[in-house]
Amino acid sequence: MSESPVRVCVVDDYDIVVAGTAALLAPHADLVRVVERTTEEGPDHRVDVALLDCFALPDHGALVIAALAAHPNVGRVAVYSWDTDKALIEAALRSGARGFLSKGLDGRRLAEAIVAVHRGQEVVARADGAARATPDGPRRWPGHAAGLTERESEVLALITQGKSTRDIASALYIGVNSVKTHTQKIFRKIGVSTRTEAALWGVDHGFRPDRSSHDEWAPARPNGPRPNG
Repeated sequence: MSESPVRVCVVDDYDIVVAGTAALLAPHADLVRVVERTTEEGPDHRVDVALLDCFALPDHGALVIAALAAHPNVGRVAVYSWDTDKALIEAALRSGARGFLSKGLDGRRLAEAIVAVHRGQEVVARADGAARATPDGPRRWPGHAAGLTERESEVLALITQGKSTRDIASALYIGVNSVKTHTQKIFRKIGVSTRTEAALWGVDHGFRPDRSSHDEWAPARPNGPRPNG
């Protein structure tokens, strides 16, 4: 008898990011079945693996990783990120993640890595050749239609949230000068000249989070809903 597909919940504060990651995994239903948070199946339903996309999350999602790892309806947690720096990986594993998976992985390799996490393995999966998702691929993020890279979109999302340059550098584990360089490229692509104009553009183009991961995935209260079975 074949093993049932692993039940996966893609976790991110932006619906477009959730949908893009789900689309990448959809052809691999023999391995994983994606349960999007935007459906009725949310934290009240049991999932085998919570795949945390770290798009525009402060501290690379450390607080959310811990909340997910403690949630009674989550089996295991895997982090999904472009950044595979050793310090980030170690911090994620300390926070409760069992996997750290690169966004450069193709859909099949990502699905296989998720299955390995579900089986109890500690998985660090880096991509060969530093492959990158593009606006024409299955993954999506706010600003892809405007030609923004995912990193540029993360910076703009944090600008839209009112974060300073230093705050953004800290949140994304990059240097202040890198943030400034990304900001200049963003300004040129969206046709603005100030952070205020960029933030207003962001509000008008889907850069406000659709929800707060940390609030939604906080462990259930004693009198709250419990897992079925």
